[in-house]
Amino acid sequence: MTFAKLVGHALKAYSENLRLLSFFSIPFLIAFPLALLLPNYVALGGIYLRLGSIGADVSAIELLSLLAVLLVSLLLFSFAVVAVNSVLRAQRSLNALKHTDFERMEEATIKLFTVLLAVFIASFAFNLALFESGAASEGVRIVLNSLFSFALALLVLFVPQAIVIDNASVEHAVALSYSMATKKFRYAIAFVALAAVLLALNAVVFSALAAVLPFAPLIAIAFNALVFLPFLEVVKVQIYLSKYSLLI
Repeated sequence: MTFAKLVGHALKAYSENLRLLSFFSIPFLIAFPLALLLPNYVALGGIYLRLGSIGADVSAIELLSLLAVLLVSLLLFSFAVVAVNSVLRAQRSLNALKHTDFERMEEATIKLFTVLLAVFIASFAFNLALFESGAASEGVRIVLNSLFSFALALLVLFVPQAIVIDNASVEHAVALSYSMATKKFRYAIAFVALAAVLLALNAVVFSALAAVLPFAPLIAIAFNALVFLPFLEVVKVQIYLSKYSLLI
């Protein structure tokens, strides 16, 4: 099956579940404003942590506050991703969301949060090690960091689907995600390209609107949270289901 057909299935599933997907994407909107409390910058409709803005003289209370905001943002993000995947899982089984599904969401959120936190720590440690080593120029560090981040992203790309659809443990979910990313490598690369195009489109449109909309960058973040992020999760569900030859 072509990637275009998978996207077509995703658009159909997204439109059929638009209200529920939009509702369960609200935590994205909460997570992003919380992230704005961290040292950051806004670009391409996203929020990025500015590690250089964290001074060496930061107090323990300030550091703990930053850490708490980061963890809460990551937890809310994890719940939103799990919820979006749960909506698609319920549709696949032709059932409405039940109380047991919400109980399962809680466990799945903790699992996904654990994985995303591990990824953040690994990425942070790699960045810090490169910066402290001073062994390479800034350009080389950027390339190495990009390659490392890309490898991490591919490794955990389908972890939410493995956790929600197959009820996998953390370790098994990572293994399943790696297996999917390697066996369906062309789909994974096509997905990354689609995500890049959507982010670039968002940036171009809202940058053009910045002259007439003072809060255009924040609106771009909200649009990503309520539209692009849930849709991209739906695309990943369709890719994941392709291993069973079952599409919603």
